[in-house]
Amino acid sequence: MYDTIVAISTPIGMGAIGAVRVSGGDVDKIIRNCLKKHKYESKKMYYGWMYDEDSPVDEVTWVYHSKPNSYTGEDMLEIFCHGGKLVTYNILKTIIKLGARQALPGEFSKRAVLNGKIDLIKAEAINSLIKAETPFSLDASLKLLKKNRLSETIQELKHEMINIAAEIEVELDYPDEVEIDSLNLKEKISDILKTVDKILKEADNGIIAVEGVKTAIVGKPNSGKSTLLNALLKKDRAIVTEIPGTTRDTIEESLNINGILLKLIDTAGIRPTEDKIEKIGIEKTLNAMEESNLILFILDGTTPYDYEDEMIFSRIKELNNKSVIIVLNKSDSEHFKLSNCPTKLFDQKFDIVTISAKNKEIKSLEDKIYEIYFEKINIEEPTLTNMRQKNSLESSRKYLLNALNSLNMGFSNDVVMIDVRKALEKIYELTGENYTEELLNTIFSNFCVGK
Repeated sequence: MYDTIVAISTPIGMGAIGAVRVSGGDVDKIIRNCLKKHKYESKKMYYGWMYDEDSPVDEVTWVYHSKPNSYTGEDMLEIFCHGGKLVTYNILKTIIKLGARQALPGEFSKRAVLNGKIDLIKAEAINSLIKAETPFSLDASLKLLKKNRLSETIQELKHEMINIAAEIEVELDYPDEVEIDSLNLKEKISDILKTVDKILKEADNGIIAVEGVKTAIVGKPNSGKSTLLNALLKKDRAIVTEIPGTTRDTIEESLNINGILLKLIDTAGIRPTEDKIEKIGIEKTLNAMEESNLILFILDGTTPYDYEDEMIFSRIKELNNKSVIIVLNKSDSEHFKLSNCPTKLFDQKFDIVTISAKNKEIKSLEDKIYEIYFEKINIEEPTLTNMRQKNSLESSRKYLLNALNSLNMGFSNDVVMIDVRKALEKIYELTGENYTEELLNTIFSNFCVGK
């Protein structure tokens, strides 16, 4: 935390400009030794040569940012050199010789959080902005980064919980002099819960916009799952044969359908089997179904709906909060019959499309996916954008409900206080004010080096 760190912040390779970033207490020493400047001001750009002792390294421009008015809250230096692997590496090596160490992934942003420059929500928005693969994910990340309303709302929730905890604490310390109106306390907690529910209502859409729609392709063996995966990807990713059970493991790929990011999982066919390896694949299929947002249930349109199809469909009906598209495949075959999709499936209010994965005639499916998710991920207001954030807020909500239930059951306020404190701890976890080193290391390990 107190070391001086350095990293190349631009992609490694040939380019017009490379950037090297430094943060920590040795910035002044580096400027004096490497840039030969003894008087300089913050937020001004300087031009000159970078030196390794007395040997020139490169012609550069550089900017000094004084603490606490920098991204990390520490003294920072940004050096802009000629692009190229060797040039930027030589600048990095020169700074390391003066005592800096190479930064870990996301360590600049981690220091910004620890020094109170940004909260964890904003730090994660920066990372999702950098990694955005579609206009929708970019827009959702920008809204969370640019507009502070969500962070402000969560800060307001935090202060309301603190005030409730303070009121209860005072009553516990001075029971003969102070008595809290339990009805008023219930109203305050109920109001907090309304705000939390409003945020959580939009959270799934924000997560899908940024992380993509987790999509499981399921069906019995030889129904055309792998052929569909290849058709969607427009390349041969999965092995396709006429032998049932060819796919033994899950295959994961990403693709963009009109701006909607899909995280596709081609699964092993589900059927009764004694094959140990195939059983493992089927277990992975069932797990993929549970973790997905969207299920593409593939039916072979050339064969009657049978026991194996019904076994899969029964499992789909057991799952909650899933979008399901029934995909009747092999429309190119002379044996194809629409009647092979039984009437009872039409009665389930699931979307049904007809395709030929073999001939790559899948536009009806792509259009249906776009129709389902376009409005959901077209985010108007900033919202939570990953499962960590959602899980923290859901945990806080659970403790608030416990506190409200305790009040309704007439329990004493010291019991209520336990759940209010736990709810508050989860809000601190959400914003990064209460953290473990393991949590931060996990989050920032997904960042790029130099950010």
